[in-house]
Amino acid sequence: MPQHGTPPPEPGQEPEPTELHVCHRCLVRLDASAGGVDLPRRLKEALRARGLAGSTRVISADCLGYCPKGRVSVLVLPDGGTGAHVQLIDPEKDGEDLAEHLARLPAPTAPP
Repeated sequence: MPQHGTPPPEPGQEPEPTELHVCHRCLVRLDASAGGVDLPRRLKEALRARGLAGSTRVISADCLGYCPKGRVSVLVLPDGGTGAHVQLIDPEKDGEDLAEHLARLPAPTAPP
């Protein structure tokens, strides 16, 4: 029976980066003092500081439908899409809360 989705990486091949889809609507709804439109840059800096820059990709997304007041929705898509979830982050933490969350996620496993 054929499998749907992204095929597992070949042996010795690097896994695809975790995609972080940042809700643009959340960013523009933030108070100007929270610096919403600048948050993706700050996210990248926080990820780089934790050594996660090479294994993640920050992408701007349309509305994710969560619309949390004072927070930003981020769709986290790990390699292969398994375990995808939405993480609500505090823009005043400059991405540190998201970087900490990603550091706690289990590392992708190699195929048998």
